[in-house]
Amino acid sequence: MPARKAGQSDGSDTSTRTNGRAPAAGRSRRASRAVAAEPGVETALTGEIVESPEIHEDGSWIEADAVEVHQGAVGRVDATEVRLTQGAIGLARGDRVSVLMGGVGAAMGREVSLSQGGAGSILAQHATIDQAVVRTLVAQEVEFRKPSGVLVLIAQRVSGDVRVLLDWRAALAFGAAFGLLAGLVGRGRRGS
Repeated sequence: MPARKAGQSDGSDTSTRTNGRAPAAGRSRRASRAVAAEPGVETALTGEIVESPEIHEDGSWIEADAVEVHQGAVGRVDATEVRLTQGAIGLARGDRVSVLMGGVGAAMGREVSLSQGGAGSILAQHATIDQAVVRTLVAQEVEFRKPSGVLVLIAQRVSGDVRVLLDWRAALAFGAAFGLLAGLVGRGRRGS
């Protein structure tokens, strides 16, 4: 579907969403608080020039310099800075990605922070995990604060209190066993 800048109207009665929230299916769309200013407008609080985010018509993803989602859900976010509080994002990609009491399917960024939440996959240069659960974590440097759990962890440097369910030795053994089992099943099917 075509993209539009915040503040542009396509003539329908749907309101422009600039606060990073996508409406839930089946709910009526209502006017929301505007977070981003008009293009080239100086904001009163910070004095910086703000670009309008690009919000795609189906409401599934957002492209902007900074996106903050509070108690909402978005399919995909591409931004320099992504902050999620008590919500969900399918795919978050940015320079800095921060998740607090929320869930993310996949997060990719230079700095990824996950606190009291869950993530499917994280790919980062530096990751900070605080009381969270991650299925797959690949990073150059990982810092764990308070007990956290990771299923698969691949990192150059790891610090903190963490429970890794599948380290590199267990992953190697699991891969060998899976390969052997798949080979036997495949051979058995061809023989009959």
